[in-house]
Amino acid sequence: MYPTENKLNIEKFNSIYYFEFGKNFTHTPESHNFWEMVYVDNGRINAISGGKSFMLEQGQVIFHEPMEVHAHISDKRVANNMMVVSFSTQSEYMDFFKNKIITLDKPAKTILSLFLKEAKNALGHIPNDYSNKESLNFVPSVFGGEQLLLCYFTEFLIMLIRNGSNSHGNLPPEKSSRDIPANSMSELIVDYMKKNLSSNLTLKSLCEHFIIGKTQLCQIFNQNIGQSPMEYYSNLKIAEAKKLLREKNYSVTQISDMLGYSSVHTFSRAFKQAAGFSPTAYMNSIL
Repeated sequence: MYPTENKLNIEKFNSIYYFEFGKNFTHTPESHNFWEMVYVDNGRINAISGGKSFMLEQGQVIFHEPMEVHAHISDKRVANNMMVVSFSTQSEYMDFFKNKIITLDKPAKTILSLFLKEAKNALGHIPNDYSNKESLNFVPSVFGGEQLLLCYFTEFLIMLIRNGSNSHGNLPPEKSSRDIPANSMSELIVDYMKKNLSSNLTLKSLCEHFIIGKTQLCQIFNQNIGQSPMEYYSNLKIAEAKKLLREKNYSVTQISDMLGYSSVHTFSRAFKQAAGFSPTAYMNSIL
């Protein structure tokens, strides 16, 4: 039996958050005795680290080492979605992440997406209240949730180290088993949806545009995204609506028009069904 070497041992997760911040969010500088990863999923945010300021754009990640004084500030112009994972490890290989801002490629984003989905299984929901500092409460109902969560995050860190090392020629390039072709049908359709949020796309119009049958289109989305095409398109609209509401540059009626809803009542009904409360209540709750 040959013993395996564990180069990155994550001892525990201290917190897992997914925040939807307004454009005026800020918090006082803080430090703690564990690592913290901050990923900008949408918008951009200003990271203060070691007395220096760094602008993080969408798709970028930064790591704060233990006892490093840091803070995060919205740039006053756009709202942002931010994923924060804090964890404890004594691995010497974490030195790789010091003083770096990393732009994630498609495979790394895929692993991080899997981690976030598994966090919902392991925790029941993803905490989103910045003021809530309670310990993580793992639910026992999902088999292997905590272990799979650990596996995904460890794989994510190893992937970043490999990619960074490859850029300096230290390791031979390797193809990720989860590398998704950039021209896959699902990605093409999703990109088309994102560019047409102001329209009122239908399943029929998507099929006509991509010359594909309804059954095949639904199968592609269910297999690659886990949602129906129209459900995914609706969620994209609601996510953009939340962002616009947090930025406070437009009224509810204007946002309804910008996103192609037939009326403000239709928009409010769709928003409440997805978010649990009206657009006005959502805006007031985060302000």
